[in-house]
Amino acid sequence: MKMIAKLVFLLVCCAPTWALCPTKCTCYLDHKGRNAVACKEGGVVGPLNLNNVSLDTEVIKITAPDDNMNALTMSPVFQSYKQLEEIHITKSNIPQLGMHFFYGLNKLDVLNLSQNNITQPLDHNFRGLSHLKELYLDDNRIISLPSGTFRFLLGLKLLSIQRNRIEELTPRIFLEISKLRILKLSGNNLRELHPEVFKDIQELTYLECRSCALTRLNDEVYHLLPDLIHLDLGNNEIKNISQKELKDLQSIRHLKLDGNLIYTLDDNAFAAQGALKKLNLAKNKIYKISQMAFSENHNLTELDVSYNRIDDLEFLKPLYDSLEKLILNGNHLKIEALNDLILLNVLKELRIADCGLAQLDNEIIPKTVQILDLSENYLSNLNKNIFPDNLTLLDISGNRFSGLEEDLLLVLDHVPNLKLNHNLWSCDLCHIVPLLERINKSVAFREVICAAPYSVKGKTLERLQRSELTWCNSPSYTASDANFFSIGEDGKVGIIAASTSIFLLFLTAVAIIGALCYANRHAAKYYTHEDKITTIEGESIFGNNQSPLFSDGELNFKFPLDCEEKKISIATIDEIKKEHSIINGST
Repeated sequence: MKMIAKLVFLLVCCAPTWALCPTKCTCYLDHKGRNAVACKEGGVVGPLNLNNVSLDTEVIKITAPDDNMNALTMSPVFQSYKQLEEIHITKSNIPQLGMHFFYGLNKLDVLNLSQNNITQPLDHNFRGLSHLKELYLDDNRIISLPSGTFRFLLGLKLLSIQRNRIEELTPRIFLEISKLRILKLSGNNLRELHPEVFKDIQELTYLECRSCALTRLNDEVYHLLPDLIHLDLGNNEIKNISQKELKDLQSIRHLKLDGNLIYTLDDNAFAAQGALKKLNLAKNKIYKISQMAFSENHNLTELDVSYNRIDDLEFLKPLYDSLEKLILNGNHLKIEALNDLILLNVLKELRIADCGLAQLDNEIIPKTVQILDLSENYLSNLNKNIFPDNLTLLDISGNRFSGLEEDLLLVLDHVPNLKLNHNLWSCDLCHIVPLLERINKSVAFREVICAAPYSVKGKTLERLQRSELTWCNSPSYTASDANFFSIGEDGKVGIIAASTSIFLLFLTAVAIIGALCYANRHAAKYYTHEDKITTIEGESIFGNNQSPLFSDGELNFKFPLDCEEKKISIATIDEIKKEHSIINGST
């Protein structure tokens, strides 16, 4: 009995105090084993309070759904929570931060105040957070930041103030935070980056300024940031790239210039970027890339030039032995230009979607490719020989395939990840049988959606019954469909019915042509003596059965029928009677 009492005492004493969780919140251990509290239901109004939150809590997350946001005001409630390592208060409409509200939180590493209504944080808001490593102020209404705003954050390594209303960065704004390594400024209408701003953070390695309305690269800025490894200047208005502007970025490994207004790349455009590994130039207006543009970039492994105006690939020559990922989507490439792809010796991922391709010849895809994207083209058939042996992903969605041949499917059976949706799949006996036989092998086949015929349009192959398959919708069919005769009796009936229909249609067409030619032969004579000839001809045709439609003899299918153009003549009554008598066999 004493042992049980002792055990109960130990359980009570050792139980975490955060077991008494606040109403409408969740208490748990996070992936690092820390005591965490998350309040996500929203609708909280008034001063922030931490009622029933245990003092040994290490992570606090307060947020809300978009349709039920909080309306909080900050209050000095954190001083007693000395174990806090992370504070996340988002979607709570906080208008401003109080003075010294975070003072004494020496273990706090992350402070996230994104998606609020903060207009101007001041230096005293962050006093006492000398050990803070990450500060997020994204999606607020910050208009300006005074000099030295973050001067008490001596240990800060990451600062994110994206998508605010900042139009100019004040000089010395980054005073005293020389340990900063990552700076994210995207979504502010800055128009230009001034060198003076970066004098206090010269050890920066990651700079992101997407959608900042920048019109040029400022070489003086990059002279102050020689250690930059990652630079993202996407979705701006930069028109030119020159060696001079980039000459000091010798450590850069990842460079994003997508979504700008660049037209050309000259020789040695990135000559100083010998360490460059990933380059994104997508969604520019590039129509010409010099053959020597990448002559010094022997470490470049990923290149994205999608959605430009490129029609040849000669610029790839310096990258034959280094490039592992190439994205060409959205460029209307010349067919012969694709021959250069086979020379990429170590390429693993190739994307040529939306390039207007109607066919692909053999031996253009390098055998090293593992990921191949051919989506959104005009392909209706593929040769099995174009596919590498080690393919792990193939995307042919959004093309014009109505079916796939058996020999091609035998190759695709070994591809783990297939994307086949949004094609013109014809669910009939001529096209869909090989795919239908594979619905138990892959979810990709089961989710194929029929585009025709109308009776099964919109059905997935998983729901399609073999008895619903009809005769071919179009005259074209694949060689692999020769075994569709074994489908069942419905298929045989369809074949017989179709053959009979075609034969009857042919007979009807011949008969109509014969009748039209015969009528045309006597048109001129009827025109002059319409009433009388109508009576005579009617009796002649139906009485003597000399018309091709009613002849007692065998129909003559010899072509062409006598449809030669006749000269128009006007005959007398006596001549008509005489000719009519001859036609009827009388003298």
